[in-house]
Amino acid sequence: MSCRLLIVDDDAAIRAALAERFVARGYAVTQAPTGAQALARIREGADVVLLDLEMPDGDGFSVLQGLPSTGCAPTVIVITAHGSVDRAVRAMRAGAYDFLEKPFDAAVVEEAVGRAAERSALLRVNRSLQADQASGLVYDPAGPLAQAVETCRKAASSDASVLLLGESGTGKEEFARAIHGWSARREGPYVAVNCAALTESLLESELFGHEKGAFTGADRRREGKLEAAHGGTLFLDEVGDTTPGFQVKLLRVLQERSFQRVGGQDTVSVDLRVVAATNRDLKDAVESGDFREDLYYRLNVIALELPPLRSRRGDIRPLADHFLARYAAQIGRPGLRWSDTALSALLAHDWPGNVRELRNAVERAAVLGEGPELGLDELAPEVIGAAGEALGEGFHARIEVYRRQVIEEALAATDGHQTRAAERLGLQRTYLSRLIRKYGIGRG
Repeated sequence: MSCRLLIVDDDAAIRAALAERFVARGYAVTQAPTGAQALARIREGADVVLLDLEMPDGDGFSVLQGLPSTGCAPTVIVITAHGSVDRAVRAMRAGAYDFLEKPFDAAVVEEAVGRAAERSALLRVNRSLQADQASGLVYDPAGPLAQAVETCRKAASSDASVLLLGESGTGKEEFARAIHGWSARREGPYVAVNCAALTESLLESELFGHEKGAFTGADRRREGKLEAAHGGTLFLDEVGDTTPGFQVKLLRVLQERSFQRVGGQDTVSVDLRVVAATNRDLKDAVESGDFREDLYYRLNVIALELPPLRSRRGDIRPLADHFLARYAAQIGRPGLRWSDTALSALLAHDWPGNVRELRNAVERAAVLGEGPELGLDELAPEVIGAAGEALGEGFHARIEVYRRQVIEEALAATDGHQTRAAERLGLQRTYLSRLIRKYGIGRG
């Protein structure tokens, strides 16, 4: 992504000259003549800001002080007239990264902006790594989910609404948390609401809050989830199960960013980002009249379909290892590991409940296991094969066929390179070589 540079100066000629120079060098440049417009542009996204301290509606200090309200943290270079270096020093103490003294040489400003761009890129990578670590997203980087992750990263850089689609248990809430963690709102609250768990009246009260006396039992004012999410992200899970009456009220909030508490007259304004999720086909729901078309398009600014686990089998091993490490630590047995047969069974299962089913299966195995290695006895019957005798020859034959298939696919994907194939499968190269010889892969 090219560096987003914002030039803030009330002198149009200076802005134009700087903009022309940095556009020619590949920067994505925007401009602002006032402090208020600068804050608005920063909210839209900026990595580096060239900020003149002398502004027609105040000074650059007001912009520095207003940065926290934008939810963004750009690298700021202040520009100051000759003789006011002390103000520049004060600006740096207020959070600016560097300062330039007017009149400045073109090479000097290019060098300063280049350093600021490098700093901004490093900070962005660091925040991304921290968010990855905290998000709980575990997946095969060479698998189909990698593209979904990249799309979410891009979506997180804006305030556009995101609609997460997919079967139950595919990890939609984990993606919603990741979007929040990657966004400029990461320091704000993340608030989740399960729309399917509440009736229309309870959902309305939960989301909008209520005034004292609004209904029987409302003995005091209560702020709702909308207010709780101010400055952050609101996740609406199973939004496809809401009623048409509630959908009208939700649409109004998304359009106006304001609402009234149940039983109240005052209008409350909110600044938040909405991520919604559903396991329903909303297009079909719109056609059948069960879901409002205008709300669908308001939520569907960026849509993302999360594939089921059976379509991304490369994620099963890293997920199973991740969950096993978590539960083993919780029960005080950090040395737990999978046997080859148990791991083969996990890889062969279709996981109709997706990641949620896998997580439950791993927790069950960790709790029931007695030795350091977890085998078939610790897995539920439906995981190791519902048809036939779970531990019979038919099952083991199926597992052997599947293991051969997985190895052949990995070798095909790496052009027969055994080291890369072993890395892709999470195996030692020597062990993979033994399996290749065992199954006679590549002969004849």
